[in-house]
Amino acid sequence: MSKGMVSSSSFAHVCAGICVLLTVAAAAPAWAGTISGQWQPRATIPYHVYGHASAELDGKVHLLGGCHTSDWTSPTTRHQIYDPVADSWASAANLPLDLGWSMPAALDGKLYLFGGGYHRSGLGLCATDQAWVYDPETDRWTALPPMPDKRMNGCAVALGDSIYICMGYNRQGGVGTRGVLAEYHTAYRYHPSTGTYSPVASSPQTGCYIAAGPHAGKLCAVVGTHHEGDTIEERGLAEGALIYDPASDQWTRLAAKRVMPRVFYLTQCSASVIRDGRLYVVGGRSAAGRTRITSYFDIEGQRFVRGPDLPKGRCCGGGAIAGSTLVISGGFLGQTGRPALETWVLTLGR
Repeated sequence: MSKGMVSSSSFAHVCAGICVLLTVAAAAPAWAGTISGQWQPRATIPYHVYGHASAELDGKVHLLGGCHTSDWTSPTTRHQIYDPVADSWASAANLPLDLGWSMPAALDGKLYLFGGGYHRSGLGLCATDQAWVYDPETDRWTALPPMPDKRMNGCAVALGDSIYICMGYNRQGGVGTRGVLAEYHTAYRYHPSTGTYSPVASSPQTGCYIAAGPHAGKLCAVVGTHHEGDTIEERGLAEGALIYDPASDQWTRLAAKRVMPRVFYLTQCSASVIRDGRLYVVGGRSAAGRTRITSYFDIEGQRFVRGPDLPKGRCCGGGAIAGSTLVISGGFLGQTGRPALETWVLTLGR
């Protein structure tokens, strides 16, 4: 056969290969894209907080409570709202209780808030069993039936018509491990229609400082640390991810290697940090200090992927995804504990 000529069989193989590639491309899931762009600064937060809960509702990001001063035992009732389209901040009805490290969930156009730590005179930060729901149409918080236990720093995720609450711990004053009375494997389901709680399968591990959210009818969680503690070593940095399937009432522990094990995520205590099958784990603190690393857990691919670094190391803030924008606000910068006043956003493209 002369140069430049291709046999009919070779041509057929090439065509077949192209067809296979086209078929794979057509079948590629929504999460197969990449993160585009870089983090950009936006409007400064009016009232600096850390350890707050975050959630997206109607395209806006709600920051709920958190601490304002360096004394982490004194939370606030502030309710701040960021509009990423207008790049502006507003305030809404204050929380019924000063709270930090509470567990938010968004369901049917309302915000639910479970537990958290409040300041109790003479003791300091104490977990509560109280829960509330916020209606943006009336700008009011309404008390819900209390949880079965006092719990903070776990996670709450809306799946279907229910909310699943898991992990976290019961703190009653003290610092570090002192004052932590129980660390929870237990989980339960809250039924908004009846205002009742029912037990579900326990988590295979304890955990706190969690980034979590819903995907394909399941709960996905990336735990910051197994325990509350006085040092990084005592906390026991977590690896991998957890999946809970309410249909089978079973947990699965995935041993995916993380980009970096971290304690305090910027996406801790956040209700809306999943998009296109990606659970975002942003910033935080590692054994080396506050980190700039952005990554996400590819739920279908069961792997962690690194994204664009933050402008500076940052921890202890809150985040949520509004439309195609990942918003980060509050927390601390660098190694000095300086308040992070800047809001940073990242466009999540394909």
